Amino acid sequence: MIVGSWLKEMMIVVSREILFRAKAINRDEYICRSQYKNGDWVYGLVTRLYDARFPSLPAEMTDINGISQIEIDYKTISQYTGMNDINGRKIFEGDIVHCKARIDHANMFVTFEDGKFVMVLCEEFKTHKRGLGHYEIECFDKEVVGNIYDNPELIDKAIAKSKLRNYEILA
Repeated sequence: MIVGSWLKEMMIVVSREILFRAKAINRDEYICRSQYKNGDWVYGLVTRLYDARFPSLPAEMTDINGISQIEIDYKTISQYTGMNDINGRKIFEGDIVHCKARIDHANMFVTFEDGKFVMVLCEEFKTHKRGLGHYEIECFDKEVVGNIYDNPELIDKAIAKSKLRNYEILA
């Protein structure tokens, strides 16, 4: 049964919770079936992606309670990484996490590259090139401190701090 054992090996699947989040939009334009307000995070599954050919049809989600047709801002769609921070909070793509290693610490943002979730230093947010200078998400103690949509000042602060550090090195 060589074929049977090979098939069993191929059927081994790594399972994790599939969950997305995005910000609700168009909540004040008509009567809605849910209590979400513009800018509230919706957690659930994306049921319709945005298509630029049909700009009047926004992306939609069904939330974890089964409420469907919630219009969302497609630019804020983030997938759950399958990992939690040190406080048990779910880590999503786009989150800013404070990472601690043995001798150093830094704020990093979570992104999806080359088939996996990785972290990139916040100071490299605007200059990061895919596949370069990222860190494995599993390697650090992490705490979610914000996200790139609600807390862009965390990115700006890291960039300013990096420029100051570079200036001090040159001086």
